[in-house]
Amino acid sequence: MPKKENKKESKKASAASVGMRGKKIWMNLGEETRTRIRKITGLVVGAFTIFTLISVISYLFTWEADSSLLSADGLLPKGAKVENWGGSIGFRWSRFLVCRCFGLGSFALIFLLWTVFVRLFFKNRPVRFLRAVVLTLTGACLSSVILSYVCSRFCDDLFFGGGLGGDCGAEVVSLSVALMGPVMPGVLLVVLLMVWLVFASARFSRWFSELGDSYGRRNEDSVESDQSIADGGSSADGSVVPDSGAEETRNLDSEGFQGLDSEILLNSEPEPGPGVPEESYEGDVLPQTGQADAGNVTEDDFPGDDLPENELPENELPADDLPELPEDRGSQPSGVRNLPADSSLEIIKGDGFSTDVKKELPRIDVRDELSKYVFPPLDLLKDYSSGRHEVSPEELERNNAKIRVTLQNYKIQIDKVSACVGPTVTLYRVVPAPGVRISTIKSREEDIAVALGVKGVRVVTLADSVGIEVPNDRSSIVPLKSMLNDDAFRNTKYELPIAIGYTITQKVKTFDLADAPHLLVAGATKQGKSVGLNVIIASLLYARHPSELKLVFIDPKMVEFNAYAKLLKHYLAVLPTASSEKDEMASAIVKQAKQAEQILRSLCIEMDDRYELMSRTSANNVKLYNEKYKSRFLNPNEGHRFLPYIVVVIDEFSDLIMSQGAAPEAKATARSISTSIIRLAQKGRAAGIHVIIATQRPSVDVITGSIKTNFPTRIAFRTIASVDSKTILDSPGAEKLIGRGDMLYYAGVEMERVQCALIEMDEICRITDFIGSQTGYKQCYNTPYYLPSPDSAEGGEEGQGMVDMSNLDESFRTAAEMVVIDQKGSTSTLQRKLGMGFARAGRVMDQLEAAGIVGPQEGSKPRQVLVKDLEELRGILDAFMPQ
Repeated sequence: MPKKENKKESKKASAASVGMRGKKIWMNLGEETRTRIRKITGLVVGAFTIFTLISVISYLFTWEADSSLLSADGLLPKGAKVENWGGSIGFRWSRFLVCRCFGLGSFALIFLLWTVFVRLFFKNRPVRFLRAVVLTLTGACLSSVILSYVCSRFCDDLFFGGGLGGDCGAEVVSLSVALMGPVMPGVLLVVLLMVWLVFASARFSRWFSELGDSYGRRNEDSVESDQSIADGGSSADGSVVPDSGAEETRNLDSEGFQGLDSEILLNSEPEPGPGVPEESYEGDVLPQTGQADAGNVTEDDFPGDDLPENELPENELPADDLPELPEDRGSQPSGVRNLPADSSLEIIKGDGFSTDVKKELPRIDVRDELSKYVFPPLDLLKDYSSGRHEVSPEELERNNAKIRVTLQNYKIQIDKVSACVGPTVTLYRVVPAPGVRISTIKSREEDIAVALGVKGVRVVTLADSVGIEVPNDRSSIVPLKSMLNDDAFRNTKYELPIAIGYTITQKVKTFDLADAPHLLVAGATKQGKSVGLNVIIASLLYARHPSELKLVFIDPKMVEFNAYAKLLKHYLAVLPTASSEKDEMASAIVKQAKQAEQILRSLCIEMDDRYELMSRTSANNVKLYNEKYKSRFLNPNEGHRFLPYIVVVIDEFSDLIMSQGAAPEAKATARSISTSIIRLAQKGRAAGIHVIIATQRPSVDVITGSIKTNFPTRIAFRTIASVDSKTILDSPGAEKLIGRGDMLYYAGVEMERVQCALIEMDEICRITDFIGSQTGYKQCYNTPYYLPSPDSAEGGEEGQGMVDMSNLDESFRTAAEMVVIDQKGSTSTLQRKLGMGFARAGRVMDQLEAAGIVGPQEGSKPRQVLVKDLEELRGILDAFMPQ
């Protein structure tokens, strides 16, 4: 650390020495040489100023012709002849200032260049350079924003290629309107303009300071006039009432000295002295110069501070012409001779510039888009009170005695047995005597099962004992309502919390799907896989707001996830390929292998897009990226947006990838599905995309090595054979489960036996009905979450053919009239005002473009409306829609 500090100090010292050396060289050049260099530099700046002024003025008249010569990448071809008076360089320079920067506000920069020229060439020191720079730059920016705002409100034409305010003002206005709406930016601009005028104009500053005070001052003046008559002052008719005891008090008005720099005021008035007549001090006249209105004295009235001592400004009287005052009055200020000795200076300084943040901008709350959304209450779930059964003490004692007797028959000594009662299975903790090997107890697993009279007994190794899992005589139902009501779920800090069931150690089992990050669910048919998937989905619906979570359902069996189609406008993510809202609702749940292949490829594109967004920031996962977005570190105008978690749920995965004996097209679809799932499993975690797959055929050709490697979290329900258990969990044990939701949870460390919670179809329907019936979304957000359109297998030829104008949409006429009246055309406008789906609105917009009503799409900007009025539109409609 000392070495680093020494290096930094040495660098600072070297930089300071270089600056001092440069200053010394400049001072050693001599006055004549310095003047020559300054004037030459001023001539160069003046020539550049004239060139800029000519180029900018010419650009205002020739920009359309010259801009048409630009290539697609914005460059001028070689040998192109431009009409700008400044040539090709002048065109590029003026286009940068007017189009890309400040629009008409660029003339303020020309004024700044002229100020620099005047200061350098004529040595005009009274002109404050720093003040001129600050006011000019702020004025250019402010005028750019004001012109862009006025343009955006009253016209859509892009004058001079970037609007009257240029691209700079357009970007600021676009961001302000997106954050504050269309009215508040205008109010804010008026306030900023008044603030700028206060600092720029002393006259406006005085007027602003006196604004609203005239009425109060008028009342005060009337009272003071009456009082002055009574005390011996002037009467209303102008006559003077003598009063020898009255003293005049003259205070200089300091209201005109508001600005960026501190101002100097003379507050005291010289008293009449010997040799100076008393009449010479009457009125607001300085005795030195005879200037009226002493309250408006500024630094410009004393320019001698920046001049050599032997020089005086042109407007100051010579020293011989100044009235002589006694020499014993004390030292006098420069430029003013023989002021009274008791005259004082009051230095008024402004508050200066403050960089302390007084109030932080509020974080973006993504739930504001659906602020009226209400989470489903737990009362929609059943209690299943009749399905709960307590394990009797007699059953526990009986099993304890049988375990002890069985182990003693094989000469296995035990010290202690304790029972931990679960809803389906009771765990008997057996502490073996010293010298007894655990493998000996495990080898008697079948004998213990026969002695207890049960089918499946599982012996596991615990931290300090051996566990024997024995099924209860009567198993209990674990209601999902109790799992979601537990503190383990309610107070969790998980990103995607899931309450899967109740453990054998009497705890609610919760895990974070975002940390899983992908889940494999397998087991024999009718052992609880579908119920387990519904429990996972219900946990997510109770934990996450629709703006934070999106779901994709792939159901080859076509009957498992139909109830979740009601979540279309809240939680579902779908492809933008539907032709109507009814079609979109029908295809919300993916049921065909071809549709599954398309939506999985779309998810891969979405994943790549998210990585592209995160690569532009220092965020390496979606959680950190969203925190930056909500804290306003990311600009939405640059493509940044909030990225909700996407959970893909696939039921019966084996049906999607079965390709034996299938046609070549089906085999290609199966390979594409497998490839997409592997890609999502490998890279989806950091992008916030998580995959859950379930299958009832846990064979090696379905659960391949790639699947097992990328799905570290697995849930195994009861299997038929030990081989299937080894395929799922890499170890036996699932074949000894008792079914009906009894499962093994494995997260890569150790297996845990859990009784899965129960949720029936009527509960799911109540939850989806409750969510689907809500209309809390604002109208412009009342749409599903659309995934990117996947590239077609034929090379992306979909959607690129000619528009069929013989089959116009029924809303074509209404959409055309609305676009012409508003003079704005965009797909989102059709969605919002006509209640169309995304795909239908896009198709109508394509038909409007083919009819010549709107122009082609230009990025994110609204389309240009080519028809100016309804009269012109009727001719087009009659041609395409004859009566």
